[in-house]
Amino acid sequence: MNRVYLVASENMAAKVKEAVEAAAAAGLKVIVYKPVVNGASAAAQIKGDNTAVLMETIAADFLKQDFDSVDLVVVEGASGMSALCAQAYNEALATALDSKIYSDGEDADLFCPKRLLRTPKDIADDLAVPAAERKTSQAMFRAGLLLKASKAAKRIVLPEGNEPRTVQAAVLAVERNIAVPVLVGAKAEIEATAKAVGVTLPANIEIIEPSEALAEKYVPTLVELRKSKGMTEEQARVALKDNVTLATMMLKMGEVDGLVSGAIHSTADTLRPALQIIKCAPGVKSVSSVFFMCMPGQTYVYGDCAINLNPTAEELAGIALQCDETAKAFGLPSRVALLSYSTFNSGKGPDADLVREAAAKLKAEHPELAIDGPLQYDAATVESVGQLKAPGSAVAGKATVFVFPSLSAGNIGYKAVQRSARGTIAIGPMLQGLAKPVNDLSRGALVEDIVYTIALTAVQAMA
Repeated sequence: MNRVYLVASENMAAKVKEAVEAAAAAGLKVIVYKPVVNGASAAAQIKGDNTAVLMETIAADFLKQDFDSVDLVVVEGASGMSALCAQAYNEALATALDSKIYSDGEDADLFCPKRLLRTPKDIADDLAVPAAERKTSQAMFRAGLLLKASKAAKRIVLPEGNEPRTVQAAVLAVERNIAVPVLVGAKAEIEATAKAVGVTLPANIEIIEPSEALAEKYVPTLVELRKSKGMTEEQARVALKDNVTLATMMLKMGEVDGLVSGAIHSTADTLRPALQIIKCAPGVKSVSSVFFMCMPGQTYVYGDCAINLNPTAEELAGIALQCDETAKAFGLPSRVALLSYSTFNSGKGPDADLVREAAAKLKAEHPELAIDGPLQYDAATVESVGQLKAPGSAVAGKATVFVFPSLSAGNIGYKAVQRSARGTIAIGPMLQGLAKPVNDLSRGALVEDIVYTIALTAVQAMA
């Protein structure tokens, strides 16, 4: 990402202008950019206190620009905002756009600490930071995710079609051009739910009503898929009365591109049909999951927090590889830490030995990957601690992907961060390793959580 400089007023402050001129003199290509939303300046268009939406909107506008050949972007038009909007605007352009802010002027403190770039060397140092080392903030990740999903235009089936949050999320998915939702359920019930929650169903939301005739067309394929388990046609008909199983067959037959369920179903109820019908991708032995932990300034990957109870060393190595692939597929830097209560050989015990074995296996089989462990969480995330406890490690102190040794550790860890780290949003769980994308929701999921899970599923379907 190119360096970005925020100007706190419509007219560039003298010292910032000086720095821009210095950059141009150093041979860098510089442009001036004013964020716009729906034809108006972001400052004028965005009102209220939803800073997350504000940041995402500004970041999305930025992502649509073509700055590939630009070295320095100067952002104008930040004056006249409330302190709350100014804070969101700053976060969107500083952390959300993966950049450092340099600001001057009377209102500079509203936007950022006064860190003023003065020399071409300072500019060169900024630009020299490798792309793999840069951070992807919450707003940038969310905006990028929605942008990718909108380009994919995938059909995502929602078997809990009359569930209120699901209906609202489906409407938002259409309005934000994220995907084509396919709701499974009785049309009258879905329409009644929409009316009850105060939304209007767009014309291009698809509704598929379950029926015996619809189920019958899937019976032969389901019997064939489950013949090793002795499934009969009558058993298949009974199984297809379940909307999740019916929707999973739609995915298997290529009639939709992905599936999202779990608002009123358990993880087992969502995952079981997927494992029986979709099955693992070629070469994959087991399914795992990740959460995208979107903190204000950076997005991390946590796995496995939802599926594997006590993975073996081989399974843990497989989870780590899947997490690495997921991070890269979603445009995130991947430096994978296999977590434990021990850093390298500092602690003893079978749990630490298991992580140590998994790390050794990965390093031997994939020396090209940035993977290390066992690492304690502080050694994985804090550079000074990493240097002290794991000197020479390419991951310690700057990990971006965290693999937990058990389901207990992973589930507790992601929820502790989600609920305790201010401004953090957990997107997921996203399932890894299936032949086609199926994703599970928490039964406590918010409407926005479902929207982002639909977007994740649409992006997965692009692979």
